[in-house]
Amino acid sequence: MDNGNLYDMAFLNRVSGGDTAFIREMINTFMEVAPVYVQKARTFLQEENIDALARETHRIIPGVTFVGAKSLEAELMLIEEYAKKKSHLEQLPALIDTCDDLITRLIEAFTHDFS
Repeated sequence: MDNGNLYDMAFLNRVSGGDTAFIREMINTFMEVAPVYVQKARTFLQEENIDALARETHRIIPGVTFVGAKSLEAELMLIEEYAKKKSHLEQLPALIDTCDDLITRLIEAFTHDFS
């Protein structure tokens, strides 16, 4: 399956020294944590708890960086920036929707490519 540039394992391969067990562990962790992030992000937004949204977004970015999901990383960085600055808040729902879509596509790609 062509991952459509959804992810790039170069960084993870480099830091793991090509350790396939470590790579699978990182991918599995991402697949467990990322959907939970979306649920929490939606809840924080609904509750107007923008500080918690910023913190939660900040926490997930390193894992996204590890799996080389550049598009998702860029969206998350915008969410974090807007939430921290409390600016462009009207854009947050659409950004979270985009993240949800990217996460779904990443999980499908990882499931296919690493099963």
